[in-house]
Amino acid sequence: MLTSGAALAALPAELSGSNLMPTPVDVKIATANKENKGTVVVFLSAKCPCSDSHITELKSLFEKYKDFKFVGIHSNVDEDLEFSKKYFVAQALPFPVLQDEKATLADTFKAFKTPHAYVLSPEGEIVFQGGITNSANGKDAKVHYLADALEDIQQGHKIKTASVRTLGCVILREKNTW
Repeated sequence: MLTSGAALAALPAELSGSNLMPTPVDVKIATANKENKGTVVVFLSAKCPCSDSHITELKSLFEKYKDFKFVGIHSNVDEDLEFSKKYFVAQALPFPVLQDEKATLADTFKAFKTPHAYVLSPEGEIVFQGGITNSANGKDAKVHYLADALEDIQQGHKIKTASVRTLGCVILREKNTW
């Protein structure tokens, strides 16, 4: 399992929570899923301009990499639930966005900023973690780390860059521990 800095807690068998997208209301996604080439987990924010600037790329990756399951996670305790739900619905994301009560999933993954992406292998191990691109503004990106990782997996190659720095807004928790 890939780790960066502090050791990760064991990933739960499934990611579950209230879906901020229109339907279904509650979602459960297995972290180990042999039906797909992997699962893409992205921590997102309804207020962070860095997160917002990567929405178009995430939609494009979802369309291009149909062999992967995608899920967004919203963990920021300072973002009003109704505001966040309206934001994600307006973005028309094609995948569920789970509300992470008390940032428990953010803590488990050690997600620090938004957007922070993880790719889980079919066995449920983290094989990539970090920023979606090399820029806080997705439109200015020169390197597309998440896309490169997905392409490596799709082609059956070892991921060339498995861990990269995350640029964006800090995920605010009830009690920040850093």
